[in-house]
Amino acid sequence: MEISAENTKLMIVRAEPMRTKLQVNETDLETVRQFKHLGTIISVKSWHNHHEKGSKPEVFARVAQISEVLARLKPIWKDKNIFLGSKVKLLRRSLIFSIFLYSCESWTLAAKLQRNILAGEMR
Repeated sequence: MEISAENTKLMIVRAEPMRTKLQVNETDLETVRQFKHLGTIISVKSWHNHHEKGSKPEVFARVAQISEVLARLKPIWKDKNIFLGSKVKLLRRSLIFSIFLYSCESWTLAAKLQRNILAGEMR
């Protein structure tokens, strides 16, 4: 197995802050407070406080991705020659919902975060 120091990040999850230096092939690994793994944002904050705010960075990142996709599809939504039913099918069958809902079963949602999601859904 070969580890790429350029693509590898270090996240330390402890109750108290800890300074450490880890190297791969004489290259220091970057220490981060959050990173994306398989499309999901993992953060120190979510790790420590998962039940209250754990999924907030993840949900906000997904809402931003959906907004970007919807903006790119704007010409289709405005095209009067395409039936509304076809537009709805495109929305449902496209990657939009799958982008947003990927691994959502692991999210922990506070009431405010649920409102944010519903507000994004109403756009």
